[in-house]
Amino acid sequence: MAISVTEILGTDSLSGSRLVINDNFNVLASEINSMEVYFAPSAGTITNLNNLSTEALRVGLSTILLDINASTFDILTNVKMTGNLNMTGGGIFRNDTNPTTLNDTGQSMPATRNVGATGAIPPYSLNRVGNSDTVNTLTLALFNGSIGQEIFFVYAQAATGLVRINGVSNNLVLTGAGTNLDLTALGQSVHLLCIDNGSGVGVWYVVGGTGYTVS
Repeated sequence: MAISVTEILGTDSLSGSRLVINDNFNVLASEINSMEVYFAPSAGTITNLNNLSTEALRVGLSTILLDINASTFDILTNVKMTGNLNMTGGGIFRNDTNPTTLNDTGQSMPATRNVGATGAIPPYSLNRVGNSDTVNTLTLALFNGSIGQEIFFVYAQAATGLVRINGVSNNLVLTGAGTNLDLTALGQSVHLLCIDNGSGVGVWYVVGGTGYTVS
């Protein structure tokens, strides 16, 4: 709401306008005090608002963590949910694809390629794989994930060489006596989920896929 103060003209006496000046200061002080219920300049905070309407919202200074505007809604950091995520009339689209195809290109076969590292979880959810070498095996060493993490391996090349997924430190839980997952043809896939082994350590379980074999 707009505020108003009384104007003092150049022809007015300053001494005679003392009451007007004081009234103007009182009006301004009252409005500033009302705003400081919500704004704390020294702390740099805004609180107690009932409603906020804006065209854009950005959280973060040197590093932007949240950016909402008329065309995008970007969350640029990890999100921790303690409640449900309800999708109504929408969907979840996964596009976390490794830009590098994990194959025999540039490798001295037989070869092992790491997926993740010690102390670093696999960085991508979707991994395209392939092997044009029909004699030698390409092994993918799968390191520990974060509990709840999913990972997909999809044979994405028209080749028939063996791609073997091997769990580092026996972190791949499979049925029977097998310790590896093998993919050998275009279209084959395997979907893994990292699950707590009961001691706070994440191990990989197969939850889906097609055409893969256990060896």
